[in-house]
Amino acid sequence: MLLALVLLLPGCSSIQFAYNQLDRWMRWQIDDYVDFTDQQEQQLRRALTQFHAWHRRTQLPEYADYFENLAARIESRQLGPGDLPAVEQQATAYWETSSAKLYDLLLPLTATLQREQVQELAYNLREKREESLEKWRKSPEKVQKRRLKRIRKQSERWLGSLSDTQEQLIAAWVEQVAYNPLLRDQQRRKWQASFIDLLWRRPGNWLARLRDLIDNPEQLWSAEYRLIQQERERRARELAEQIFATITDEQRQHLTRTLREYAADFRALSAQ
Repeated sequence: MLLALVLLLPGCSSIQFAYNQLDRWMRWQIDDYVDFTDQQEQQLRRALTQFHAWHRRTQLPEYADYFENLAARIESRQLGPGDLPAVEQQATAYWETSSAKLYDLLLPLTATLQREQVQELAYNLREKREESLEKWRKSPEKVQKRRLKRIRKQSERWLGSLSDTQEQLIAAWVEQVAYNPLLRDQQRRKWQASFIDLLWRRPGNWLARLRDLIDNPEQLWSAEYRLIQQERERRARELAEQIFATITDEQRQHLTRTLREYAADFRALSAQ
């Protein structure tokens, strides 16, 4: 969640390098779905540049302050497992603030899409969704291993080397917590169909309805999927609290040092 605040590229070794490539990376991601005209491409570049400048100026200083505060609380043992939900809430608030700004800047671009581009977008959304599902069909075991590897990697990023107990907690969580890509695919398909329908028909107040769909994808969730997601979130919080309750002094030092390093990077970036 904390890394997601600034949309970091996980494969990059330098946070400052990754952040400075943010607008380019986002443009590549969007261009992968629609072939824009020159005029649309310029509009996209302006929107992403404006977002990046806003985020650098207004959000990074807040992240730096928050990370420094977290580091101080962890170092002085004033932050425990029971405080993690509040950290998650703050991270979600930061994410939603940035997302809202980005949507404000990008949504006008959708009004310029021609019918051929909407068809292209629908095709690419479907292709990417099916590619994701096919990977699971070919090797559910490999997908399970990737889940385990991803959680371990994120934990090691913040804590350093994990203890045997922490490794066991993560392995047990991945084994026990349900992952149903078929059900997830049903929800993605339903959302994408509604999204494309609005773009295609453009009924009254369609931009506002499109924004509501983007802001609140949960409105299309089935009761079964909603319960599954709620349970997964509950179990994820439980895992985080269990791991945090077992951190060693060395891991505590690693965590505070990492938080302060990120804070320093955020301040340096905000000053550029």
